[in-house]
Amino acid sequence: MGLVFVFIGIIFIVSSIIVSIFVNKKEITDKNMTINEKSFQNYAKFYGMMIPVDDEFNRKLNKIYRLIVIENVDDINFIAKDTGCTYEECILKIKYLKNKRAIGEYYIDHINGIVKKCSKDDLALLKKYKPYIYGKNHLQINEIAARMPMTTINNLKEREQEVIKDLKYLYNKDLINGIILDEVDGKITYYSIEKRLKKDTVSIDCENCGAINDVTRGGKTRCGYCGLIIEDKDNIIEEK
Repeated sequence: MGLVFVFIGIIFIVSSIIVSIFVNKKEITDKNMTINEKSFQNYAKFYGMMIPVDDEFNRKLNKIYRLIVIENVDDINFIAKDTGCTYEECILKIKYLKNKRAIGEYYIDHINGIVKKCSKDDLALLKKYKPYIYGKNHLQINEIAARMPMTTINNLKEREQEVIKDLKYLYNKDLINGIILDEVDGKITYYSIEKRLKKDTVSIDCENCGAINDVTRGGKTRCGYCGLIIEDKDNIIEEK
């Protein structure tokens, strides 16, 4: 009987090792086709960063995912060095993975340079605001406050201050994504709206560095990363 238990124990250990190897080899970019370099470049551009094409993009992203989710590494400097990223690039890639729901609810501690799982209180606060931020209505602060339970005409201004305080907290911990929060006037800029507003521009990859640039239809611009002149040749209007 003892040998049976030993044999079962050995099978369990071997199975665990196999599963661990499989999980560690699984690539996050294989899990969701929307996670790709072009998507990442557009995400970076929304936050004011120009990113050149990177042959190591998939390797870096998968390594960041494995270090955080599987190996529980929380030191961003270590993650950046181990993956061959700059510190800023590493943070942006972590935010991108969070935005794509590829990793769980982590927050970024910018002061100490660590990425950690959220507390229960943070998760509860995030859950409270998710319907307003990630809904189809793209609400502003006053609209969110007006729709919250227990809001009345008499306490609306007070609720607005509460909303902006909570959103600033979540935003500064990178717990809400796909928006830019202006902490001065409380305006929220939504990535999905910005994409729809750019009807008179086209996105063109720079032939030199691969960075995505917005160019006026039929017009020219300089690449925001390397300075090469980029032209929209497909929409040039011929003079008669």
